[in-house]
Amino acid sequence: MTYPPPGPAQPGPQAPYPPPPMPSPPMPGEHGPGSPHGSNADKTNGLAIAAFVTGLLGCFGVVGLVLGAVSLSQMAKKGGKGRGLAIAGIVLSCLWIVGGIAVFALSGDGSSDGAGAAPKVTQTKPKEVDAKKMKVGDCINDNSGATSSATEAPVEVESVKIVPCAGPHDGEVMAVFRLKGFVIPPEARLQQLALNGCKLRTQARINRDPAARGIANSYYYPTADSWKSGDRTVTCVAVAAADGKKLTRPLHR
Repeated sequence: MTYPPPGPAQPGPQAPYPPPPMPSPPMPGEHGPGSPHGSNADKTNGLAIAAFVTGLLGCFGVVGLVLGAVSLSQMAKKGGKGRGLAIAGIVLSCLWIVGGIAVFALSGDGSSDGAGAAPKVTQTKPKEVDAKKMKVGDCINDNSGATSSATEAPVEVESVKIVPCAGPHDGEVMAVFRLKGFVIPPEARLQQLALNGCKLRTQARINRDPAARGIANSYYYPTADSWKSGDRTVTCVAVAAADGKKLTRPLHR
């Protein structure tokens, strides 16, 4: 008997493989596959918020810039929201810094007293004022000659010129006071009241000045017309004792 040559082995019946197990749903608090770094993906980065706030305020200098850069680095590594806030904080901080530098540069331009800067010269022009409005410390020029210590007759003065005390001037106002009474005294009595009142208020200071011997007391007092309008003011003025001379500096205090 002959047999046919053996053919390829036929596979026998195979048992079916069980299907792959289904992934179990994530437990509460867990995240499924592909969820980035747990719960950080749903939170806004705190440093990003801080960067935006400090950038808005602008009073923290580079703090907003630094916080924004750190928050961007954290979000790149761990995820999270707030990239726009961080960038906005950086931009605002940069704007504040640039603005501050510009303001400082403009405010300092031309205000330095460095060696290369030209000195500023302030020129004071004489200012004409009503004679009744002179005040202590004013240095004056009076072309009427009323400040002369040797004036023979009273001179009515309506205005004087206020000039710098460091330059030549006719007199320096030392004191101002008011006379009492409703009826104007006789001219001689009025002059005596004014002279005595001025000496009482100014002589001590004149005596302290190194050039006291060359300084005299003069004064302005109300006219009959100004007395009627309520003027009772006597203005005491220190002048050069010699006729024709001027004072050239403030009196020693």
